[in-house]
Amino acid sequence: MSDDTVSDEVIGLALDAGPTGFDHDGPTQAAFYPFPGEQIGRYILGDKLAQGSFGLVFAALDTELDRQVAIKILNPDHAHNTDVLGRFLQEASATARIVHPGVVTMLDCGQYDGGAYIAMDLLDGCSLAARLAEDGRLLPHDAVDIACQIASALDAAHMAGVLHRDLKPDNIFLIPDPAMTSGVRVKILDFGLAKLETGRRTLMHSVFGTPRYMSPEQCRSSTSVDARSDIYSLGCILFELITGAPPFEGDLAAVVEAHHDGEIPRPSSFAFCSPHLDELIVMMLAKDPARRPVTMRDVERALATLPAGRLGSSRTITSEQASTARGILPIMRPAIATPRRLPPPVP
Repeated sequence: MSDDTVSDEVIGLALDAGPTGFDHDGPTQAAFYPFPGEQIGRYILGDKLAQGSFGLVFAALDTELDRQVAIKILNPDHAHNTDVLGRFLQEASATARIVHPGVVTMLDCGQYDGGAYIAMDLLDGCSLAARLAEDGRLLPHDAVDIACQIASALDAAHMAGVLHRDLKPDNIFLIPDPAMTSGVRVKILDFGLAKLETGRRTLMHSVFGTPRYMSPEQCRSSTSVDARSDIYSLGCILFELITGAPPFEGDLAAVVEAHHDGEIPRPSSFAFCSPHLDELIVMMLAKDPARRPVTMRDVERALATLPAGRLGSSRTITSEQASTARGILPIMRPAIATPRRLPPPVP
């Protein structure tokens, strides 16, 4: 597939996409759904907290350790789909690799008669998506703090050999913490579409992810992405935190094509945004991965060193201001950017 076009196949997949991506499951057998009070392994299910295409999340009691946990159960409709089951169990493997306070802690995983489960910390707070639904957009200093925390956590993931590939506000959880600049601590959830450097669970000719936050290269193929794809997704999220909307909206086919061919919008055209933050977001949204920041560590450092007190100083920026911003971030755009070498995968 040419890098200069979005194939009709990808557009067709977008039109038929489900809420969590472009993948399509084969026929599945009728399944029995878990319910509060049921016991799965050593866990007694409590209230259902959330439900997505591939999983249901319950509060649960760990009967062995007498503690409350969150347990994610594979949607029974997919229990007999080996590809979906493999991706579900890969989430536990991917999450277990990452040791960082900004990534949810995986406690246990296993299979039972009729499905599979992952046990995690039970968190108290709300998703970033819920926060955006309530507030519309965030103050620039709050947005920068949250994005900086996300970048730090994803840098740890990348160093552990894990790419997220489905970063979006729904997968970012906010826990109240007055010690943080933004008043919240970030926890990244749902590594269900993560790509391990071993590549054992990569599905050829498949495109997975959430279109509004997917990089152009991920729109073409989920198997040819590196850490810079997650950087693009974080750029989309940071754009939304500042402006109240993602950079591209519309039907799925239009969004996919815009990621590939659409003009990169500047946040300062829609909301108060400093020249330095404006330029950084535009760089993160570059169509060519080689023109983005090279690593999440670079993004974290750039966010952490933005001029304090000037994050929302102007509604629009001049070309001279943009040039100045580019000048103070030279490390972010090398002549030829290459992805950081990751350590060998854990056996």
